[in-house]
Amino acid sequence: MKAIINKLAVLLLAAFALSACTEHTEYDDTGFSAVETLLYPSDGYSLDLIDQADASLYFEWEVSKTGTPVYTVVFTDANGEEVGRYLSDNSGKRATLDMPHSTLNSIAAEAGIAIGATGVIRWTVCAGLGNVEKLSDAEPHELYVKRYNKTEAPYRLYVTGEGSEFGADPANAQEMRNLGDGRFEIYTKLSGTYSFINRNEAGNKRTFGVSETEAGVLAEGDEASDSGNGVYRIVVDFNALTVTKEQITDVILLRAGTNYDGTPLATFEYDSNGAWRADNFRVPTDGDDRYRFCAKVDGEYEVWGSKDGRDASDPGQIEGGSYFNIYIHSGEEIRDDSYARIWKFYSQLKGLEVNVLVHMSPDADNYYHSFDVGFEPDAKPVSTLLAPAADATVELNAQAGAKISFSWEKLSGSTPDVQLTTYSLVFFSDAALTSEVSRVSVGANGSADVTYTQLEQIAQSAGIAAEGTGDIYWAVESSLLGSTALSDGRKLTVTRMKGIPTVAYISGDASEYGSGSKALKSLGGGKFEIYTKLTRGTYYVTDSNDAEARYFSVTGGAISEGAAGSGNTSSEEAIYRITLDFASGTSTFEKITDVKYDFKMSGHVVDLPYQGDGVWGKNNFSATNGGNDTRYYLYMSFDGKQMRLGNKNPDYASADPNSFSEEGDSNFYVYLMEEPSDQWSYYFKFPGSYRGTQNTISVKLNMSSDVENYYTYVTDQTIF
Repeated sequence: MKAIINKLAVLLLAAFALSACTEHTEYDDTGFSAVETLLYPSDGYSLDLIDQADASLYFEWEVSKTGTPVYTVVFTDANGEEVGRYLSDNSGKRATLDMPHSTLNSIAAEAGIAIGATGVIRWTVCAGLGNVEKLSDAEPHELYVKRYNKTEAPYRLYVTGEGSEFGADPANAQEMRNLGDGRFEIYTKLSGTYSFINRNEAGNKRTFGVSETEAGVLAEGDEASDSGNGVYRIVVDFNALTVTKEQITDVILLRAGTNYDGTPLATFEYDSNGAWRADNFRVPTDGDDRYRFCAKVDGEYEVWGSKDGRDASDPGQIEGGSYFNIYIHSGEEIRDDSYARIWKFYSQLKGLEVNVLVHMSPDADNYYHSFDVGFEPDAKPVSTLLAPAADATVELNAQAGAKISFSWEKLSGSTPDVQLTTYSLVFFSDAALTSEVSRVSVGANGSADVTYTQLEQIAQSAGIAAEGTGDIYWAVESSLLGSTALSDGRKLTVTRMKGIPTVAYISGDASEYGSGSKALKSLGGGKFEIYTKLTRGTYYVTDSNDAEARYFSVTGGAISEGAAGSGNTSSEEAIYRITLDFASGTSTFEKITDVKYDFKMSGHVVDLPYQGDGVWGKNNFSATNGGNDTRYYLYMSFDGKQMRLGNKNPDYASADPNSFSEEGDSNFYVYLMEEPSDQWSYYFKFPGSYRGTQNTISVKLNMSSDVENYYTYVTDQTIF
């Protein structure tokens, strides 16, 4: 009899192999052969499984006669249904598998063997290479195992039964949400007896319920079940072996500022499959527009709210995205703070009558809520474009704040579909409006400002050559809850900006350089700076010194290109750090009021006069004024704010130098910084022989645009 059963199993496994294990080509040129002999455990082997971490069973078979395939051990139940497959040791490369008893216990459970009972599972081996797999020609070995007394968590868990929402047919059972670590959850309605099963398709099923003798304790068995009457949150925990069933009697919508015991904006009715709904809810037009949900669970309210925070932004939509996800907060601190874990109503919903839906179904990736407006969205196109006019032209420049305004007539009416329509300004490279290059979403507004910098990027994307002239096309897209419609288009002829200067010069009578010029220091990315003196009069900023030079206005915090020969006016004599950023079109003038040498040990401070061309310094003054130290510091004041000109290294030399360094030594590069918390750090040093003396030094601070790195220089010689 046993031989007959085994032969039947072979036939079943062979059929299984055709569909799940072997993909044969028209000719068998796969370079490997199927396993011919299964070794251990032998056919008919018996094993009592034990709940012990290091307990395992060793499987072994002969390697394939040909090739080096990857091996997979396949397990089936007594009826030939697969209940598990596992790669062999060393990622499938060895002809062995060391399998823990805990895994075998799970396989036995999937095979329909009850807790503490003995039953049969069968094992064989698939050899595979590439897309081809071959089932062993050997007859599968039977393995008799006795499950240990522990309920292993299944891969999936379903709710079924006459008292469930889904009826007694397992095919209609609802899968529960897998919370991980052996825990499953579902929000559902019960009206009688129900149970849990591990599969809703043909084959052996494990059935679970609540112990008849111990309340809340998970039980397994064909007759295991439980009952309920109401809407519940059910959590099955296979690690704790518990079933937690909490009745939900109220779900309410609350305005921020109203606590759970106050008057709700809406009360929900349970619909089905973990969903609640509040129909015909009119979204408030006044008062606080933030909200959250509360649910009464086993007599206590908990918050169904946003993930975190006490504030919220307008979502700009009525569903979709993580914004609408629901998170459960059961702590009193959050429950009693009526502004905690809130959302904000989409502004376009205000005054509209909608259906509010709370989705706690396991079918969704996350619990969430949504708003149903009660109609099928069908967006209508904008019919009238206002500005700029058809065939308008614009010549772009780098002036900060320069922009062009686009406008159109919004859809008219006060119906919900009009009120919920939003708009986007869309740019195309072709008149047929098929090649989109950019878009600007403006919500419910009927206009949008686009800066020249943005238009420059749009023109580039549309294929207009640098500094060239070409056409782009714009239209307005109406959007209604996922439905869109596009207006007719208009042409806009654009002349792109001239390139951002790679060099910049300052010249003119008000500059230090008169009829000559000085190149500013390039900081990269179209940004330049110079430390210089301006007097009353006119100065010029250009990108070259030849007849093709471009002239720029740099006053009022902005940069704009002017006519050839146009200048800038200086109204006072002062020393500045001038920063010009052509990429952003901004200019900054910071007045430098003083530069100081500071020997902190004795409070010896010396003003360093401006010498010209970005250089400050003074000849022949006492280095220490008798102080017993060699550290000195430099300070520069910008618009009244004092900044440290410090060393990059906070403690660059522990010992005093033996002599003065050469001018431009990297140990004397200066870096602008706020006054550090440790006032004795980021210092410079002169030779140790000057400690406690009245010996004189000369100091130079070179911030000229001629040098690659700004530096300080100290010497016993006269500099200026």
